[in-house]
Amino acid sequence: MSDTNIVIGAGITGLTAAITLQNAGKKVIVVEASERPGGRLVRIERNGDAAEAGGQGIHSNYRDMLGLIRAEGLSGDLMPQLNHQAGHLNRQGALCYPKGNLGLAKLMGPRGTRDLAWFVTRYLVLSKKFDLFESSVDIPAYDNATAAEAFSWAGDEFRDYVLRPSAHAMSNTTPEFTNFYFLLNLMKLVATTKVMTLRHGNVSIAEHLAKKLDVRYGIGAKKILTNKGKTEGVLLEDGKALTARHVILTAPMNCAAEIIPDDLVAEQRFFSEFPNSPFVLVYFFLDRPLPTEAFVYVGHAFRDVAFNMALNHTVKTPHLVRSGKAIISAWSSFPKSGELIGKPDSEVIQQALNEIEVFFPGISRWVEEARVQRHHWGIARLSPGQHGKILEFKRNVEALSGISFAGNDYDGVHMESGVRGGLRAAQRALKHN
Repeated sequence: MSDTNIVIGAGITGLTAAITLQNAGKKVIVVEASERPGGRLVRIERNGDAAEAGGQGIHSNYRDMLGLIRAEGLSGDLMPQLNHQAGHLNRQGALCYPKGNLGLAKLMGPRGTRDLAWFVTRYLVLSKKFDLFESSVDIPAYDNATAAEAFSWAGDEFRDYVLRPSAHAMSNTTPEFTNFYFLLNLMKLVATTKVMTLRHGNVSIAEHLAKKLDVRYGIGAKKILTNKGKTEGVLLEDGKALTARHVILTAPMNCAAEIIPDDLVAEQRFFSEFPNSPFVLVYFFLDRPLPTEAFVYVGHAFRDVAFNMALNHTVKTPHLVRSGKAIISAWSSFPKSGELIGKPDSEVIQQALNEIEVFFPGISRWVEEARVQRHHWGIARLSPGQHGKILEFKRNVEALSGISFAGNDYDGVHMESGVRGGLRAAQRALKHN
């Protein structure tokens, strides 16, 4: 039997698993279909300026990710996000910048303020307890309803100034297409933590880890090889087979569904049927600084369009934008993002420009370059009942031999979830090595 462990996927989850195994003295090979590490951690660059085009922030309660950063000597690269101001379009389409809770209360009015206070009390202070970074308990009251259904008691002000922007920004979808469990997870995270980024972009932790590992780029895994129920290795896209003591599958769920062997029927079905929100962003590099009061702009009280949110990255992460010129990104959300994913860049760019003009009047005259960032498997979309399916999947795979699964999609979509999943998978592999 081979003494090699194979990790499929060089995202933050796979790299965490691989470095943990290597530090324990085990031989590890990471196979990665693309030509770069990081997965959905992406840094988009132009003329020395950069912006996050994937995972946006490292939260202050990311215990294991911060531990990994510290262990790798990168704590000095953590940069706090200093601007937390949001800009909202009001019902008339005018930009408003509510300052703190009092400002938001003034914008929402008495009914919206009462709804917000009720939400904070019932769901942030007195909510049922669950882990933000691991799907470990099913709470049917949270799992079996969409966010829209769970907040049916709320008035238009709370929905348009809190609920819909939160769903767009944090789950990249609308409240009708995600379960309440998932959105509550994300809202609790944002409400209770501070945000940081790495000095050279969040992908720099993946780049740092990859340099220490045997990562084989441009080599996709075609199929996991099994014999009498035991995993024995991986068949690569080039026809070569690698034998392994243990395989850790961390590829995106749509890719993983193709890799899982046919005899693992339940696991293959779980991955292939998992809902997903494709994600399309457009980045505009401007020819000038664009002083703005906020780092994020949302317009849900005024309209319903695909690109109803934008970020000013020069305000959000100034350490990445050396020139000081503005980098503006337009963010789509599901289901409209599903219509955009296959459109030509030129059409997507023009639509994004038209729809964020209201946030930045005149922006179309200042664009030096525009780029489209597509995440075809953008973010897992946890529809009603999905947590119950996740827990069933986790129970079933514990009985499998020679293989472990890890990924942030079914543990909360956070980077911390990916790191923790990678650590758990590595520990399982060490137990069976």
